[in-house]
Amino acid sequence: MKVGSIVRLALIVSCASGLFAFDTAELNKRSDKGFKPVVVKDWKAPDESTIPNTLFGDTVRYGKALVNETYKYIGPEVSDPKMRYAGNNLACSSCHQEAGTKKWSGPFMASFASFPQYRNRDESIGSIEERVNGCMGRSMNGKPLPENGKEMRAIVTYMYWLGQGIPLGAKVEGAEFPQVNRKMIMSQAADPIKGEKVYKEFCASCHGDNGQGVKREGKANGYEYPPLWGKDSYNTGAGMFRVIRAADWIVANMPFGADNKNRILTDEQAYNVAAYINNYDKPRDVKANREKDFPDLSMKVPDSDIGPYDDNKTRHQHKFGPYQGIIIPAK
Repeated sequence: MKVGSIVRLALIVSCASGLFAFDTAELNKRSDKGFKPVVVKDWKAPDESTIPNTLFGDTVRYGKALVNETYKYIGPEVSDPKMRYAGNNLACSSCHQEAGTKKWSGPFMASFASFPQYRNRDESIGSIEERVNGCMGRSMNGKPLPENGKEMRAIVTYMYWLGQGIPLGAKVEGAEFPQVNRKMIMSQAADPIKGEKVYKEFCASCHGDNGQGVKREGKANGYEYPPLWGKDSYNTGAGMFRVIRAADWIVANMPFGADNKNRILTDEQAYNVAAYINNYDKPRDVKANREKDFPDLSMKVPDSDIGPYDDNKTRHQHKFGPYQGIIIPAK
């Protein structure tokens, strides 16, 4: 047998066995910082009345304003062209709800204490500033903030203030997204057709029949309810464009008024509506060079809809599941 044929056969056998599938245990290993993190179960946002009337306090307040009203200060409609860093009129708090203080909604209480950290998207040790700019380029569909500039310093200072009392590297309950049923996603594909029914029943009244949201009047004034697709929404590089990632967030935060202890949607409904919102028939800006994300393919997130892949699954299965053979759960 020729060498090329042997190599091809080895690759086929390896892929079929799931050898190169996304290995959760390996991700955990690479994320290890060499010490056992303190577990913090009870966390409450600090009292804003304690913010001092100093330069530090002014920076904290500006950081919160940037999170809550991103469109007002650095959005695409602000009067000063040099301040147009965000490419859409969303706010950071569109996802990181309640100015980054709502548990299970990507809150910021543990952000400052968690960096530097391993980043599988870049195969690097990333800084908190790089993480903020990751959102700027993807969720906000814009360009990076200067790392030493006033706006970046304010956002990071606000995160620092929110994290007061959180030990270095601590694992804080509610700082991560919850998870929709992992057994379900392993055996069942997300269904955009079923998701459309969920959207019409639970989402359209706020986000619109065409996902356009409800925009406030005036320039640089943002949305009452943000758009979920279209030119003024997140691009294809955002975490919310990934079906599993979106479902995990949706189940604990949507419709408006839901939280992780008072869910309105079932896991299956969240999974299906995430597929509907992020289906390919929805217009959305395309993030350039996504094929360069996750240079180590064994660490590539399972629900990335763009190759290359190190398994024998199709792009469609990576996008919508089922994820059996794509994810190797940690034991």
